[in-house]
Amino acid sequence: MKSFIKNMLLKKIINRCPKNLQNLKIKGLAINSTNIRKNFIFFAIKGNRHNGEYYINHAIRKGANVIVCSNNCNFTSKKIYVIKTSNVRDYLSKICSKFYRLKPKNIFAVTGTNGKTSVADFFYQILSTNNIPVASIGTLGIKIKDKFLKTSLTTPDIITLHKSLEKIKKKNINNVIIEASSHGLEQGRLNDLNLKAAVFTNLSQDHLDYHKNMKNYLNSKLILFKKILPKKKHIITDSKIREFHYLKKIIKKRGLKLLDINKKELKIENLPKFLFGAFQLKNLHMAILLAKLCKLDNIKIYQSLKRIKKINGRLELIKIFPNNVKVFVDYAHTPDALKQVLKSIGEESNNSISIVFGCGGDRDHKKRPLMAKISKDFCKKI
Repeated sequence: MKSFIKNMLLKKIINRCPKNLQNLKIKGLAINSTNIRKNFIFFAIKGNRHNGEYYINHAIRKGANVIVCSNNCNFTSKKIYVIKTSNVRDYLSKICSKFYRLKPKNIFAVTGTNGKTSVADFFYQILSTNNIPVASIGTLGIKIKDKFLKTSLTTPDIITLHKSLEKIKKKNINNVIIEASSHGLEQGRLNDLNLKAAVFTNLSQDHLDYHKNMKNYLNSKLILFKKILPKKKHIITDSKIREFHYLKKIIKKRGLKLLDINKKELKIENLPKFLFGAFQLKNLHMAILLAKLCKLDNIKIYQSLKRIKKINGRLELIKIFPNNVKVFVDYAHTPDALKQVLKSIGEESNNSISIVFGCGGDRDHKKRPLMAKISKDFCKKI
């Protein structure tokens, strides 16, 4: 998607704007000073690694005409309009929703430790197979018409997300699914989006380098349902998971409409051979329930399932040798994901599994021995 420059008056996006600045032209928003161009607003956010306040002067040299920073920020200026607020991220999301007003009609979000990409891709495939314009935003990038625009994060930053949604809408696409990471939810990247429904897949250990403990990790996921998903909207989940206890309370308090994958309204059968394993079928069923919210009937959904394609790195069968040895690739990056993958393959191979296993990156070291033990328990050779 090509970038474009907008042109909006400050009074259209800032409440209580000074009269002498109401007609100030704003052409863009940025949280990175290197992305600033003339007449941009720069939002100086204090992150875990970088403090945006250190780059205010750089942003001004690049052409910023408005600065938004925290109440504790020491920066002042007689030439540049400075807005100070208690929460820069929240302020940014509200400005983004006004600056990038156009959005697809049906915006869905999916969160959970495992399965986000599979649910999103299955949903995308079901709609596109039925010639319904659809887009997805997540781990694999921004997908439109089977083409990917790479992104660096599972859930893009607030500005990129809102800008992308407006571009998607301008392509006459009214259905989009967003993978909502725990980091993205905690940092407010999905705030001020009018979601039609949200999905909770599951929860298991991950990202404890960032969240420190499982309670914090769960609470970051629940933000999607406590604060972002509008009241009385649909939530899709599995009532048999442990976390449903918490979801049930939120559902009752906010009047959300539960769609439980255990109450199956559609038979999932005659699927392609590569689609096996309980966790894959759960992900598929969640995608089906999302498709039904787009007014697709059971017959059309059922017909599209026969044409579902495999997802890269998701229990992906890449080779079968003459002696019938099968080679799978899976991007399982958590203990539970690895366990589910090995259980599914074991059921297909009489538990005769050899594994090439790794857990790279400088994140959550505690899960490494757990994944190593799972590999030992389920595999004959490591």
